[in-house]
Amino acid sequence: MAIATLMLANSPAFAQTASFFCGASGGYPATIADQEGKNIPVILWVADNYFNESGEDAITRCTRVSGILNNSQSQGNWDNIITAGASRTGQPMICAANPQDGSCRLLYQIPRGQNPEQARQELLRRIKNPNLSVSPIKVN
Repeated sequence: MAIATLMLANSPAFAQTASFFCGASGGYPATIADQEGKNIPVILWVADNYFNESGEDAITRCTRVSGILNNSQSQGNWDNIITAGASRTGQPMICAANPQDGSCRLLYQIPRGQNPEQARQELLRRIKNPNLSVSPIKVN
């Protein structure tokens, strides 16, 4: 019985889930995954004026998005939480679905011309399995 418990505790299905916070990497604000004591940059917030229209600078957006990711992880499967959509002006974006009302909580805009589903998959890969050998997404 003890061996079975030990094997289950060490299986990938029982791996520790990452938590997310806003820190810094390479001189930029970064959404960082804390995975088993390792801090792994997931998103670099490169452009300080990226959210100028909303009045949010890179640090504010980093803090908000890190909080959204941290709170969303307990609400189900990442594949159902992280979505690709478009703003009212048609700008492609990556969102986190709000389970209460189905609304889209903006994480970041995708540059025009980039495939929204591919961008979604890139983010999912980084948040599901944070890895230091995978470069963070740069939001310009």
